[in-house]
Amino acid sequence: MATHLDIADIPAKLAELEAFALERNDYRVKRIVGELKRSAKMHATTLALAREENLGLRKEVDKLKKQAAALQSQVETAFESYHSSLITFEKFRSGIRIVEQMRNHEDLPGIVEGIKKLFNLRAVGLLLDEAEYGQYLPDTIRRTSREAITRAVAGVIPDPARRASFMGPVTDVGDLEFFFGPSIQGGGGMPRLGSCFIYPLKDKFGPQKMVGVIGFFDGNPKRYAKEKRADFLEHFCDILGYAVVDVTDRKKAEALREDVERMTRHDLKSPLTAILTLPQLFKREGNLTPRQIDMLNLVQSAGYRMLHMINQSLDLYRMERGVYELSPQPVDLLPILDNIAAELRGVAESKDLAMDIVVRGQPRREGDAFVVRGEEMLCYTMFSNLVRNA
Repeated sequence: MATHLDIADIPAKLAELEAFALERNDYRVKRIVGELKRSAKMHATTLALAREENLGLRKEVDKLKKQAAALQSQVETAFESYHSSLITFEKFRSGIRIVEQMRNHEDLPGIVEGIKKLFNLRAVGLLLDEAEYGQYLPDTIRRTSREAITRAVAGVIPDPARRASFMGPVTDVGDLEFFFGPSIQGGGGMPRLGSCFIYPLKDKFGPQKMVGVIGFFDGNPKRYAKEKRADFLEHFCDILGYAVVDVTDRKKAEALREDVERMTRHDLKSPLTAILTLPQLFKREGNLTPRQIDMLNLVQSAGYRMLHMINQSLDLYRMERGVYELSPQPVDLLPILDNIAAELRGVAESKDLAMDIVVRGQPRREGDAFVVRGEEMLCYTMFSNLVRNA
């Protein structure tokens, strides 16, 4: 039976071989030599296997290193993409905040310029429907017919169902000046390099209705490449279009309300004419007691105040909206309080109440005045309501 010698046993076997060689014991010598040869062969085989296994491990390590490097590259790419997306998202959030500041059509030029700076664009083109928005727009905002906008958009977006916006090189846009204005030419004619994004603005209450078109132009040919997605851009432009529609609808509603109030004021003034003229007719007839004359004067005074309030109803509407501009003047409150007391005398007497006016904590004396800065009609309305509710 063959035996396998460990490395540690070989020196002892060599010593035996030397001793048997001196004794000329050929059998023992041959036996030990055979054992040594077999052990050497076994160790050589083991060493070869170990080397082969080591080589395999090295290859596996190299493979794992390559996989780790590829994974690291993917992680870095994913992080860069995430970071880029985060920056883009934050820019769009800032852009939405800019758009949300719109209160009037006069804000549009500033909003367009803010978008241009925020996204570092060479140009931002905004074109709106002349018939729908022309009367409200400032001069710096371009306008044209809806038919012209529809034709131009169809030239760059032939299939809106497949893609709602255009993204690509400026050379693919037939009439770049239509979308971005004459300033896009600069000093050397139409730009040959760059890319642009073009998107039709739609009515939020009727998506089939086109209200205008907006375009972003950049000198980098790859920024608005055809294969890129435009979800964020389209959503952002929708918000801008909806803001324009909302502001315009509010303007129209304000104009309608002013028309209605104008007609209402006219209708209210007709019956008020009788209230103002009848006291004069009664006083001309004579045969009136001083008490009756006071009452007629009170009716006439109240009628004139009512007429003034009707004329000032538009100011009240502006107050409700928070856009009223106060024009303060010196106003003596004592005559106003006298008129209020006279108007409410009958109500007060029916309830056994009396209204006394004191000035700075002292009984009122002839020649007293209490002057404040304000508007007489607003002061009258305020104190009248206070006394009536007391």
